[in-house]
Amino acid sequence: MHVGVPRQGSGGLIRTLVLLLCASALAPAPSRADEPRFGDSTWVAPGDGTTTSPTAPGPRVAEPDHERTWETVLRTPFRVAFFPLRLVTLGFEASGPLVERLVPPSRQIGATSTRRGLHVGPAFSYSGAAGPGAGLAINSPGMLGPGSTVGLTGTWSLRDSRRARFRALTEGRIGFGLEGVYDYRPNRRFYGLGNESPSERTVYLRRDETGTAYAFLGPKPLRRLRASVGLSDIKIGGGYNDSPLAENVFTESEVPFLTRSSRAWWYGPALDLAALNDSLNPSLGAHLRTEARRIKSTHDDFEFDSWRVEGRTYLPVFADYRVLALRLVYEGADPRGGSGPIPFYRLPTAIDADRFIAYKQGRYVDQRLALAHVEYRWLLLRNFWAAAIAQWGEVASSTDELTLRHTHHSYGGGLRMHTGAAHTARLDVATGEDGLNVYLDLKGDF
Repeated sequence: MHVGVPRQGSGGLIRTLVLLLCASALAPAPSRADEPRFGDSTWVAPGDGTTTSPTAPGPRVAEPDHERTWETVLRTPFRVAFFPLRLVTLGFEASGPLVERLVPPSRQIGATSTRRGLHVGPAFSYSGAAGPGAGLAINSPGMLGPGSTVGLTGTWSLRDSRRARFRALTEGRIGFGLEGVYDYRPNRRFYGLGNESPSERTVYLRRDETGTAYAFLGPKPLRRLRASVGLSDIKIGGGYNDSPLAENVFTESEVPFLTRSSRAWWYGPALDLAALNDSLNPSLGAHLRTEARRIKSTHDDFEFDSWRVEGRTYLPVFADYRVLALRLVYEGADPRGGSGPIPFYRLPTAIDADRFIAYKQGRYVDQRLALAHVEYRWLLLRNFWAAAIAQWGEVASSTDELTLRHTHHSYGGGLRMHTGAAHTARLDVATGEDGLNVYLDLKGDF
């Protein structure tokens, strides 16, 4: 249907325009209160010139141009305290491009190559007892198929400690692996059994030869069920490169298998179950790790069950770059009926991941180990974090003997940085009953 419009002369058209202008001038202006504002339910974000749909994805509001006052007050003391470290990390980042030009990424220490074939590079190690060590790392990605890895790493330290590790692994929803470890320590430290062991160390020679075969279900390492079987041969002898010797301080009645070697095989399951917002630097979520083993001697009369339960929880403190991290560990060894005593070197020990950070490695050994670790982390620069730490740990011969008043406390701080997809480098400085202790860990995962 067509609606006709009467034709007007030029004079009529001019009169009509004048009347419309006068009416618009005399009409009351709309109040600013009637206009939709940001925050109102009727407010629509302006377009960016590429779309006219207010529901289309894309930026809507610019980020705040400055942080809130209370946040500035909260962060200022930490910024001042760690400003020198910030300068150091800035220097590392600035020199990164130069290092990559001189040393290609495939040749850098710790780099993981995605190319198939044989790759050989240097390997380094360090610990307080063993001293600095060096050796070779040989890797062959893809040798057993897509996603597989075969590797051999060996190091020899200046204090005659030797370590070699072979590993073959196939990845997927269902995977299999083989692992062999040789660890020779002529001055392994020992402080005695129990929660009140003396602070003076002794040493003994210990040679570990361990082989493990395992299968797992689950494509992700943090959500995986694993079953393993293995054989462990531990040789004990008089140590060297340090003193005094453990056999000259303790007796066999005080410390089972003080001078005796043992060989045992085991089998058992393990489970990792995690729900994290970030696998490398989580700020929200939880992680459960459990493992149980039946261990039986091949020559002696001991047989026992070992188990370990660990829980981790992460909570953001107003932002993802401020995190409260909690870690709980409970570990035990229970001899079965008719079993002889468990060798002291197969008992739960406060070492490596279960160390009491203000005390020497391996200081506490017994049939039970409990650990509570809480730390407040804040991001200094990219993947570089600082942490304030509090920790309580204890060992005992039974669960009933674990009490809060006998825990060994540690308070301090540290630095944390991821060095790969599975490892975290940490420098912890803490004080406890024995004074100040500094510990560097290059292969942690917390």
